[in-house]
Amino acid sequence: MRDKTNRERILAALAAGEVVSGEEISSALGVTRAAVWKQINSLRADGYAIPGDPRSGYRLLETGARAYEVSLLRAFSPEGRRVIFSFETGSTNTDLRALAAAGAPTRTLAVAERQSGGRGRRGRSFASPAGGAYFSLLLRPALPLSDVSSLTGAVAVAVARALEAETGLSVGIKWVNDLFLNGKKAVGILCEATADLETGTPEYVIVGVGINLTGTLPPELSGIAATVEGEGGRVPDRATLIARAVREIESVAPSPLSPEILSESRRRSVLLGRGVTVLRGETATPAHAIGINDRGELVVEYENGKREALSSGEVSVRLPEAER
Repeated sequence: MRDKTNRERILAALAAGEVVSGEEISSALGVTRAAVWKQINSLRADGYAIPGDPRSGYRLLETGARAYEVSLLRAFSPEGRRVIFSFETGSTNTDLRALAAAGAPTRTLAVAERQSGGRGRRGRSFASPAGGAYFSLLLRPALPLSDVSSLTGAVAVAVARALEAETGLSVGIKWVNDLFLNGKKAVGILCEATADLETGTPEYVIVGVGINLTGTLPPELSGIAATVEGEGGRVPDRATLIARAVREIESVAPSPLSPEILSESRRRSVLLGRGVTVLRGETATPAHAIGINDRGELVVEYENGKREALSSGEVSVRLPEAER
């Protein structure tokens, strides 16, 4: 799984240009024209729209059942990035972990039309109906392990920037991995790392992002979760949104605790200045969120006056009596 297959390489070559001749593909990939022709026919049989002209060559069209995937390939084609697309999968994080263990290069991207087993923190499920943007990005960052936990907060800022730019909605961050639209969750982020204990650095980090754009959410999430469409935002082209989000993530990943990112985390926070509940196992402790420190940790003050900087854990908003 380390390298692209011939099928992926042919798709990438088609996505990179308007018209590409079989001879050009054959030469670039080091395979025979017969092998190219065979793969083209196989791709057509799988639903890709690839008209051909004997005098000019082949074209890959963004139409039909494969339109979303083709848009993604085209959005990332200048980078030579590996993009794995699934109509349905259990979890893009799970898919990408298998690729990472097999040596997939940094910046490999897995995208799904829908997930049947989307996951959030603490083993929770993440509703992933068709119409959303669900992707996982593989990173092999040169960071000390002590900084890896801060990546989630930086990714939240990156995705908030992309979502705000593409939808026109104001995006808040609920520390540390949820994005909110008008007080309701619309985006979940799950970062999972595998460490190299000998070097004290992460072997790889998988950044999973799920964005609710359109579609019907489960009834039990009414008033809690939201979609961009439901909140009156522009519904962006998914490939464009993912491309923007991925580039924002890659821009913040090398320095997740930069002053700029920390400042934006504080500005976008939907918790600061509010009553919260700190959850540890079955214990729920009321507190007040008073800040985000320079380690990206949430600083809370308990009712007894004691303060604590949380580097992980679950925090929920505590509603005033009038809102209960």
